[in-house]
Amino acid sequence: RLVALITMHFPGFRDSAVYQGEQVFLYKRAQILVGDIWGAFKGKGVGRFDDIASLTMFADYRVPVTLLELGILEYDSTLQGLVERKEVLEPGSAFEVEVRACTVQAVEMLREELGRTYASNANVPLSIELDWWLWQVGEKRRDVSRPHHRV
Repeated sequence: RLVALITMHFPGFRDSAVYQGEQVFLYKRAQILVGDIWGAFKGKGVGRFDDIASLTMFADYRVPVTLLELGILEYDSTLQGLVERKEVLEPGSAFEVEVRACTVQAVEMLREELGRTYASNANVPLSIELDWWLWQVGEKRRDVSRPHHRV
């Protein structure tokens, strides 16, 4: 609910694009803010959110590279060429929205697979926890990793 309040009152947090005639909402900044509050307070007090599991990963630039390197995500040859040449993708372009949305979907699918692997959902990390882990892995490998997409 806090993400909804933030996006309602702070226009800079309304992260959306039009993709194939449909408006797509990613809310990266709003979700990061809520996730950071939750993490800072360890889910207690002002950091307690009963709906924290409804947050997705934070669609950014580092996690897609990590997912590519893990073989979880792949780009078509045109997008791969643009990324390798470090060309800037137009904000809101089909490629930019696809990278971000597919990254969110890939993390959700990874989480679902972990849910099938473990007998207890208590062992399955939240999407934002997977995001944090994937981002940290990517940051540690930034000097040897493939280039990330640029916007």
